[in-house]
Amino acid sequence: MLAGTILMPLLCGGGFAQTPAPPVEPPRFEIERVADGVYAAIRTEPAGMMFDANSVFIVNDQDVVVVDTNITPSSARASLAALRKITSKPVSHVINTHWHDDHIIGNQVYREAFPDAQFVGQASTREELPTVGAANRKLLLERGPQIVTQLRVSVDQQISMTGGPLTDEERVSYLSDADAANRYFAEASTFQVVLPTISVTDRLSLKRGHRAIDVLYFGRAHTAADLVVHLPADRLVIAGDLVVAPIPLVGSTSHPLEFGAALEQLLALKPAKIVPGHGPVMRDDSYVRQELRLLESLKHQVETSVARGDTLEETRKVVDLDPMRKLFAGDSQLKGFIFQNYVTSSGVSAAYRDALARK
Repeated sequence: MLAGTILMPLLCGGGFAQTPAPPVEPPRFEIERVADGVYAAIRTEPAGMMFDANSVFIVNDQDVVVVDTNITPSSARASLAALRKITSKPVSHVINTHWHDDHIIGNQVYREAFPDAQFVGQASTREELPTVGAANRKLLLERGPQIVTQLRVSVDQQISMTGGPLTDEERVSYLSDADAANRYFAEASTFQVVLPTISVTDRLSLKRGHRAIDVLYFGRAHTAADLVVHLPADRLVIAGDLVVAPIPLVGSTSHPLEFGAALEQLLALKPAKIVPGHGPVMRDDSYVRQELRLLESLKHQVETSVARGDTLEETRKVVDLDPMRKLFAGDSQLKGFIFQNYVTSSGVSAAYRDALARK
């Protein structure tokens, strides 16, 4: 989803009148086998400000469990078409790692294809989707086309959104973001929000044939409703947006003061592989530990500033995340811009909000 300083927070929720659905879009993902019977649909779009989620297909003895379902119906249909090439078994459960649009809008496609499927979400999802989610989507649909225009003008004029010359990496990213955003806007009238039929407050254990699937809630982090899917026999964790590469997502609906504690619980599972909400499959925990360093730095600096009685603007001035920006973004102008939007700006604001609420 589009987000950040000049853009907007990750948006989700709400509902619109139904119109005929568009055809299946061309696949923008690659299928990767991550364990026996477990396949990840890893998104291939370049890094940017617009996101579609990785999906995971857990093929069991008699059925399939799907984790996350994409940002539009057409994107979900492409994922489902890929799943049908893997197996003809029916989908019994869809697990949404949280309630942002890029992880839940495709639910309607699976509900249509598998009417008996159960939809699993964290307990607060039933409250957040029709309220915060609906308001955020309305805002995106109102302001989003202007943002798309900004992106295309930047490409035409060869000027970066940072104000300097446009890099090749930025040009590719801006055009991809504009294309993805326009697909989202074009399909918005067809969106039908599917609420959880099974709510998770702490833990849900699914036994599907020989496979054990644990759905875990580690507390507030990327949102107040993040779920982690753990396949203990495979030492595999499907992390949702607790883990996002190349830049972590610490958006306006995040809780940065508690985010690190959730990551520590994820690390305690000792996964051999991690499927992030966005980005490539990880085969060790080094990136997650790097993300934890970022969150610890953000937490410490904001709490110190709030304890002094600083205003939000004063806190913004004293919090220094530049070393972490360099760690994640390197010399990339594009990734530095994403870091500014999703961490330095929205992350500091969210951390300040929560720190102030604790006083």
